[in-house]
Amino acid sequence: MLATIPLGIWVTHTATAMTGNTKARCESVAQPVHTVIVKNGIVSPAHTVAKQCDTLTIINEDDRIRLMAFGPHDNHISYDGISERALGPGQSLTVKLIRVGTFPFHDHEDSNVAGAFTVSD
Repeated sequence: MLATIPLGIWVTHTATAMTGNTKARCESVAQPVHTVIVKNGIVSPAHTVAKQCDTLTIINEDDRIRLMAFGPHDNHISYDGISERALGPGQSLTVKLIRVGTFPFHDHEDSNVAGAFTVSD
């Protein structure tokens, strides 16, 4: 019994469990959608400020495929289960903003196409 309680606390406070818990709480709440447009090789807005549980949608309005990735150019990270995704003209990707912090994103094939978003609680 004495070992079960600390083990239960540890399991529910791992990074994976806390991310899962936050995501579950966010799914029950309708929050604002922030839109980022990639057009003519420019990300607009270049920086998005949002609250935890908001949604971010990146739309490719360029005439070429964009390989959008999260994190620094040579060290991609996963955000809401996505580390990179190819977006053809007119396609988009959407993530639920569950992790707090500032996160860069970029076109892996064109480092000039880049932006960031900041999520606060």
